[in-house]
Amino acid sequence: MATESIKSTEHPNTVLSRQHFDLMADQYDELFITHMHAYDLTHEMILHMLPFSQQATIRVLELGVGTGNLTQKLLDRFPHSMAVGYDLSGEMLARARAKLAAAGARIQLHQGDISQVAFDGPFDAVISAIAVHHVPPPDKPSLFQRLYDVLRSGGVLVLGDAFQAATPALSERYRTLSQASLEGDGIVETPVYTAYRSRNSQPSGGSSTHLQAYLQWMEQAGFHNVDCVWKYLSRAVVYGERPEAI
Repeated sequence: MATESIKSTEHPNTVLSRQHFDLMADQYDELFITHMHAYDLTHEMILHMLPFSQQATIRVLELGVGTGNLTQKLLDRFPHSMAVGYDLSGEMLARARAKLAAAGARIQLHQGDISQVAFDGPFDAVISAIAVHHVPPPDKPSLFQRLYDVLRSGGVLVLGDAFQAATPALSERYRTLSQASLEGDGIVETPVYTAYRSRNSQPSGGSSTHLQAYLQWMEQAGFHNVDCVWKYLSRAVVYGERPEAI
């Protein structure tokens, strides 16, 4: 069953992540679309790497649906696609269901912990944008094996996320460049964003890791043609394929 869990206890990061996103659900779109550097570009690179005709009938698993922004872009880009999505936050999912109401039976949205849910495959693709870093560190390596197992032969994983910089000095440089980019685009800090930054000084449940770890875990799971296909400062998109059956 799609809602089956692998184990019953929750990691503290999971609890913090759910609380974090439940609290920010009303402001999520304003905060992330406007103030997260490369938000739309991350989405575009994920969709760009899906190796399907726009007329293909595909079944896609999305990890961390949020308010449904990437989901809507997927459904628009591939009009015969069907999406199955998971998110920890019931508040975020409520916004996604309202936003995606016109999609009808093309979407199935579930509240669940992606580090534990037994996904109801098979899928032609798995996608995710800025979500997997909220998976607790002990569960990240096994997640990639579970995703490999629910993909059809020839299926793909395309995952965008926030990553640790290689060094503390680079991390600080990335923050400076990101802020300069927003200012260069004429984006000013809104009261909502100021409040978010203040609230975000508290633990959010996220735990970013180095990009190379994702690539290693994908290869260990069995993915082929694994690569980082796009990177901008601390944001990156990784890609891998489940080989065709021989």
